[in-house]
Amino acid sequence: MGDWKLELEDIFLSDSQASRAERENARFAKFLREVVTPALTEVAEEMRRLGRTATVREAPASTILTVYRDANVEEICYSVTRQFVNDGILPRASVRVVRTNSRATSHDEPLRPVDERYTIDDVTKDDVIRSFLTFYRMTKGQ
Repeated sequence: MGDWKLELEDIFLSDSQASRAERENARFAKFLREVVTPALTEVAEEMRRLGRTATVREAPASTILTVYRDANVEEICYSVTRQFVNDGILPRASVRVVRTNSRATSHDEPLRPVDERYTIDDVTKDDVIRSFLTFYRMTKGQ
């Protein structure tokens, strides 16, 4: 039998008693758990292999990856949060980048191009990792 827990969760998510907001929030929590956290955990493992300190923290409405060089100098704090749109919730990257000259910049952008129409179900681990890499390049001035 396939993943019966996911099937059971889908039954609950489709319950007509649940409000639209409850269903969307549950869907986003599932997206964080199944897509974002595994992607950022993989990135953190690779960053540690490359000599950085990296931590992943799960919060109720976001997953956050923080990377440090020299154990205590923050390079990047990358989080995936939610953005409410007309027909649901979409994930966004909220990022603080600390460049090599110690200047910090903040960014808040969708995980996919603004002109591309997509749903949360279309966003993959690769999208999350690609987004992280785009911002991580900025720490090196690229």
